[in-house]
Amino acid sequence: MATNPTDQREDPDQDRLDELGRKIEAARGSSPEQDSQRPAAGRNVAYRLPTEFVAAVFVGAALGWGFDRLTGLKPFGIIVFSILGIVAAFHLVFRLVGKPAADKDEGK
Repeated sequence: MATNPTDQREDPDQDRLDELGRKIEAARGSSPEQDSQRPAAGRNVAYRLPTEFVAAVFVGAALGWGFDRLTGLKPFGIIVFSILGIVAAFHLVFRLVGKPAADKDEGK
């Protein structure tokens, strides 16, 4: 009778290799790669904060300018909508800065 090649292991050290593979996977699970993603996330927030702040102020000013052009109330729209843009910008910044702190509190 011919034996099935899948029943026999061609490599006698296959069990040792499998064990080594499990050890490598366990070591990868606790590797510092996860910690290296943290600074990248902080850098992402650092670039995002001024961008969102400036964008919110410009959007508010643009809406105010458009409101002034449509209604003819020259200084009123740009002043009010610029203030609303600044308030929205601070709201976005505080929400973005407060998010990581909330995530840390949930993890405790």
